[in-house]
Amino acid sequence: MTSAALTIARIDPKKVELSGELTRKSIVGKQQKNFLSILVSNQQRVDLKALKKVDTAGIGWLLALIELAGEKQFEISYSNPPEELVKLARLSRVEQLLPIVKN
Repeated sequence: MTSAALTIARIDPKKVELSGELTRKSIVGKQQKNFLSILVSNQQRVDLKALKKVDTAGIGWLLALIELAGEKQFEISYSNPPEELVKLARLSRVEQLLPIVKN
């Protein structure tokens, strides 16, 4: 059985791409380290197109990242969310809280 993995790839100083799984198994215990690797620019873009699996813990993770960015007075946006993420956000009634932009 393979373990769930989340990969964060820096595309340029203002853009990162998340790939793999954004699930409870892939984020537990690594939240602070992952957040610090993402929030390096005061205008951070996060591309979600390569995510293969998302659960409600993953949605919570994205919301927590928004909160931390706000505390640092950083602007953050998400692009290319997979349909699974959009459906979960809608069902959880947090769709308006996610700053999703069109690419």
